[in-house]
Amino acid sequence: MLLHSLLTERFDSKHSSEELLQILASVLNAFPVACFLINSEHRVIHWNMACEVLTGVSARAIIGTKDQGKAFYACDRMVMADLVLDGAANNQVDALYHGKFRPSSTIPGTYEAEDFFPDFGKEGRWLYFTAARICDVHGTPIGAIETLQDVTARRQAETALHLSNERFKALSWIDDLTQLYNSRRFHEVLDNEISRAARYAHPLSLMVFDIDYFKQINDTHGHQEGDRVLRLIAEYLRQWQREADHLFRFGGDEFAVILPETNAAAAHTAATRLVEEWRQFNGNEAGAVAHGSTLSVGVTQLKADDTAETFVRRADQAAYEAKHLGRDRVICA
Repeated sequence: MLLHSLLTERFDSKHSSEELLQILASVLNAFPVACFLINSEHRVIHWNMACEVLTGVSARAIIGTKDQGKAFYACDRMVMADLVLDGAANNQVDALYHGKFRPSSTIPGTYEAEDFFPDFGKEGRWLYFTAARICDVHGTPIGAIETLQDVTARRQAETALHLSNERFKALSWIDDLTQLYNSRRFHEVLDNEISRAARYAHPLSLMVFDIDYFKQINDTHGHQEGDRVLRLIAEYLRQWQREADHLFRFGGDEFAVILPETNAAAAHTAATRLVEEWRQFNGNEAGAVAHGSTLSVGVTQLKADDTAETFVRRADQAAYEAKHLGRDRVICA
C-alpha cells in the first residue's frame, strides 16, 4: 500500500514517468534481497545493490547487456528469468535445473528453485531464487524479475544435522565391546536380506553360535578377561568373514552371521572352518587368552515359507543341539 500511494502521488506530477522509474529503482535498491530485472529483449534493466554484493558484478557493468547468465555460471546460459519471460514449459526448465525447481502455487508461469553455484566464492554457494514475468495492463509480457537469496548457511546446517543423525544412527547399531553390529541392526539387515533373497530367488543362510563354557571363563578369570575373549573372537570373525557376510553380537557370548548368496551346504562348510580354525588358534600360544574356548554353531538356510522369526528360531535350535551333543561342532537344521 505504501508503494502504491507513493507511485500514485508521483504519477500525478509533471515528471511522472521519469520519476516513477526512479522510485521503482530506489525501492529495488533498498530491497535487502538480491534481484534484477530484464526487459522483453532479455537485456538487464536493473541490478540492485544486494545483487552486486551477491555476485560481485556491478550494475554499471551489466545493465544494458544480456550477460546475466555469466554472473552466475561459468558459461553463458539462460537464467530463470529468461525462461519465465519466454514462457518455458516445465520440461524446458528441468533441462537446466534438473528437478531442483517447482512451479509457484500462486502465480502461473512463475518458478522457484534452490541450486548450488560452484563458481561463487572459494567453495561455491547455495542460492534460493524465484522468477516471474512482468506484464503490461493488457497482459503482454514486457520483462521478468528474479530474486536470489544465499541459503548456504542453512544448507550447511542441514547437512551437518543429517551427518550427525547418520552418525548417531550408526552408533546405535554398534556393540560397544566388540564393535560388531548389535541385535537391533541384526533384525534390520535380516529383514532386508530375506526380502532380497525372496525377490531374486537366491539362497540365504544364517549362522548362530556362542562360546562354550564362557561362564566358566568369567567365573574363573573375571569379567574383564571374558570381555577380552569376546573382543578376540570378534576380531577373528572379521578376518574369517567374506565381503558379503554380516557379523553381529546378540549380547553375552552369542553371535550371528548372515550369509547372503549362500546355501546350507556352503554355510555348513564355512561354519566348520570357523570352528576348526578357532580350535586350532586356541591350541597355540597366542590363543591362550581365549582359554581353550570352543564354539557351538547352528546353521540353517532360508525356506520359502520362513519368516524372520522362524528362520532365527531354527538356527537357535541347531546351536542348542550342537551344545547338547557335546559342543565344539556345527549342526545344520
